[in-house]
Amino acid sequence: MEVNEELSRELEEAIRRSNTVIYRRGQALLAEMGISNPQFNTLLALYEFGPLTMGDLGKHLFTACSTATDLADRLERDGLVERIRDSKDRRIVRMHLLTKGKKMAEVIMNERYRFLEEVLAGYTADEHRLILESLKHLIDRVERTDKTYPVELEAIRNIKKKLILSPS
Repeated sequence: MEVNEELSRELEEAIRRSNTVIYRRGQALLAEMGISNPQFNTLLALYEFGPLTMGDLGKHLFTACSTATDLADRLERDGLVERIRDSKDRRIVRMHLLTKGKKMAEVIMNERYRFLEEVLAGYTADEHRLILESLKHLIDRVERTDKTYPVELEAIRNIKKKLILSPS
């Protein structure tokens, strides 16, 4: 299949514009709830996967264990999570979602679902399925291609140097 440059540009713009609106709405919602993106992602990981060690949480969030610990400190202070030592191995500490944290995650996710339901209200069930199948296929391709063709950071650094060093 031939890659159409114009189609790629249009698709990138459509994804970016959609993401911008969803991100902006999400930021407003998180600000209203009084939590940050990393804190919400922590609540969501615990909601989806259950109690996690700091190491496992760090893997889910793609952060260092120390960052996960900092997040745990803030969330625990706010009464959203608690850390509990393992009864069989006291060295293991798992973060557990408390009722307040679970409710907060549900409120945020339900608002996101409500927004998407509104966006999709004009589509038929077949169109919903087609959109979902297409997005799943796109996600799969994006993830596979990302692994196969990582960002060429050295080339980007060279371009950046030329931009910074070249006179305007």
